[in-house]
Amino acid sequence: MATSLLEARINSKMIMESISSIGVKSVFGCQEESLISFYCDRNPNVDYIQLRHEQAAVHAADGFARASGKPGVVLLGTSLSLTNGITGIATAYSDSVPLLIISGPLFPIHSSKNAFDDLNIIGMATPITKHIFTVENTDDLPLIIHQAYHLAANGRPGPVLIEISTNMAPKHQKYVSNDFNLAEPFLQSLKNESELCRALEFIETARKPVFLIGGGTIISGASEVLHKIVQQCQIPVVTTLMGIGAYSTVDRLFLGMLGMHGTYAANKAVHQCDLLISIGMRFSDRVTGRISGFSPKSKIIHVDIDESELNKILQVDLPIVSDAKAFLSWLHNHIDHQKVNYNTKNWVNEATEWKRTVPRFDKSNSILSPQTVIQMIDRYSDDSALVVTDVGQHQIWTAHNYKFKNPRTLLTSGGLGTMGYGLPAAIGAAISRPTEQVICVSGDGSFQMNLQELITIVKYQLPIKIAILNNGYLGMVRQWQQLFFNGRYSSVKISSPDFVKLADSYGAVGFKAQTEEEAKQIIIEAFNLQGPVLMEFNVVEEENVFPMVPPNHNNHQTLLSKE
Repeated sequence: MATSLLEARINSKMIMESISSIGVKSVFGCQEESLISFYCDRNPNVDYIQLRHEQAAVHAADGFARASGKPGVVLLGTSLSLTNGITGIATAYSDSVPLLIISGPLFPIHSSKNAFDDLNIIGMATPITKHIFTVENTDDLPLIIHQAYHLAANGRPGPVLIEISTNMAPKHQKYVSNDFNLAEPFLQSLKNESELCRALEFIETARKPVFLIGGGTIISGASEVLHKIVQQCQIPVVTTLMGIGAYSTVDRLFLGMLGMHGTYAANKAVHQCDLLISIGMRFSDRVTGRISGFSPKSKIIHVDIDESELNKILQVDLPIVSDAKAFLSWLHNHIDHQKVNYNTKNWVNEATEWKRTVPRFDKSNSILSPQTVIQMIDRYSDDSALVVTDVGQHQIWTAHNYKFKNPRTLLTSGGLGTMGYGLPAAIGAAISRPTEQVICVSGDGSFQMNLQELITIVKYQLPIKIAILNNGYLGMVRQWQQLFFNGRYSSVKISSPDFVKLADSYGAVGFKAQTEEEAKQIIIEAFNLQGPVLMEFNVVEEENVFPMVPPNHNNHQTLLSKE
């Protein structure tokens, strides 16, 4: 039974009023026939942000969620739209980002069965969502939308899909908003007091403890209490890529990012420590290197809200199921910080002397290095600026060379490593926090995967500053081919448009720099302009990301140069 135009408009109004009643003010989607009723019958309390591609729309909702801590909401019309958005949903699922995705035939495109109705949407989406609701009755929509939004944000956050059935039965009644009493995202209760007491004993007797902080610590809002514990107890901190910003990267006790591209200090500290307190992270191979040689001298505490992550990759000494903030708050209230401080004094003096900066390139024919560009962007941007990256060498250069002092200021695709994430995610971040600077750092390869969203930035006049590090390669793949395949380059040399002319054609301001002085001038000018600005930096072609741990090696076996 095809949905009539009147029924479609009733459903659209019900969806928007339900979303509005939760407090959602921005929804992301694309312009397509099945969503006509959403942008023709606008809800004055909800902005409908239109992007040019469904993958970009999901990434934008993702960027909104990471910047705000609240679920991003995205509308995907037909089944075909959902298949375009699958990569974005998988990206959010991998990084525990809360999304509410509403998909279905919301406008009568055809009078007969849609050609795409036979797609197994539930089969495709189940592995990359927390839950899927199928709505077959109009009256169920308000409650399901509220439940889905709540589910996306609570526990381990993630995407929740609402599938509108092609045969949804309408009641033709006026929608009446209900007062749904949705609690704020909860802190999962601490289940076992004995586990907490054991953790306390481990920490108070350790001589060489290290905090290993992941993205779950940022998600839970635990940065403030983490800072208090670290300062009082004097315990060094390392982070995963997703954990950057949970603890100020300029603090003496911050040793850097751990893992394949981690700093010498971070990798050595974890290798030498006698206690590793791991919070809100999942021991991916990019963090651990070869499992058999990871942190061989330590006891390991692993705290995570998702019980399935405990002992999944690494057998630990003390697994604790808990929200990161709940655990750290309990620890802060019970720990004898003077005792810990006394025990760790020598260890802190030793660990903080290790090299935390990353090595510069050895030989270069270029007068503008990517590291210098990132350092300049850091110097002239605000401390509260949101930095969104694509995936590749520029992602790691940003992690190492930009000083992140606050949580939710680095937005990047970690688990899935999705190229093309940066530009649309920056749109969501700018919508979420319109008073903050938003900087998108990309490469010439990644940027071309969703560059059509330049028109979206111009349409909404979002003050996003885009920095493209143009080295003429798919840089990270080229680096692997150089280091581990004897320099046999294949399919990594790429061509690009003139990005400055491209920006101009879309109606944005474009600048180009080839020297440090030019880079400084255009960065300062870009931050002084109100609207969107694209900056292209021509950097050294074969610059590598170092440090780097080779595949199947331990983290202390770090390459510091290509020699």
